[in-house]
Amino acid sequence: MDIRFIPQEDIDKQLYNSCVHFATNGSLYGYDWYLNATAKEWDLLVEGDNYVSAMPLPKRRNWLGRTYLTQPTLVPDLAVYSVKPLSPKRIQAFWDAIPEAYRGGELTVEPASVPKDSGRFTVTQAEGSALFLNQAYESITDGFPPDYYSRMARSEAADLLPVPNLKPEAFAEFWLSVHGESPENDWKFHAMQRIMYQILHRSWGNAAGIQTRDGELLAVSFNAYSHGRIFPLFRAVSKAGEAAGAMTLLYDTLLRSHAGRSLKIERFAEFVTE
Repeated sequence: MDIRFIPQEDIDKQLYNSCVHFATNGSLYGYDWYLNATAKEWDLLVEGDNYVSAMPLPKRRNWLGRTYLTQPTLVPDLAVYSVKPLSPKRIQAFWDAIPEAYRGGELTVEPASVPKDSGRFTVTQAEGSALFLNQAYESITDGFPPDYYSRMARSEAADLLPVPNLKPEAFAEFWLSVHGESPENDWKFHAMQRIMYQILHRSWGNAAGIQTRDGELLAVSFNAYSHGRIFPLFRAVSKAGEAAGAMTLLYDTLLRSHAGRSLKIERFAEFVTE
């Protein structure tokens, strides 16, 4: 199997993004522009001259200059992306091909990309299940826990209003006001805006919210659409929003508007049980 190491500056972006786009396990998180906004430093392993398979290697260096794999912030999971069958042999070959210069480290990957032998690396399988929307709204929500309906009742009593489109700046300002300022959150504040503008430029998503009749913003979520999935990338809800069930209403609105379509929502369980 012809697997080559390519440093970040030599990556053919068109070939790489094409691989991620058409891969059987393709994901929004794999695109070069998403990694540039999150990992910043990353290299690549590729199979074949046309990048039929590719594995991004996000990295960090310690104070001695040694290189380690590291999970980028705002990236739940990565993968060995491939338009070919994801056989255990192919997955293992990629992990075995990581250069010795990578002394160790850890990475979270989607289930099919977990190797049998992780060697010097700590490999974590991504958790969370997807919710399929190819049914009527009533069928989708039939098995939701009672607390979901209690929160919906609170939101109806509060007479809240949906905000279908928010500017990235307004979204990020609200997110920061909820999560608080810190060096890490300040970094996320800027990274989120870079990602949101990239997605809006491609018409792949939108920032939505819930507000009161007086215009007070209570909850926000940025949803991206890619690979037949809805990715709820970033979200925030104020204390007043929690009391009023605003986040539940926000996602229930998403369910109602997409029910019956051939889509699935990534990691929806955490929102159902919130």
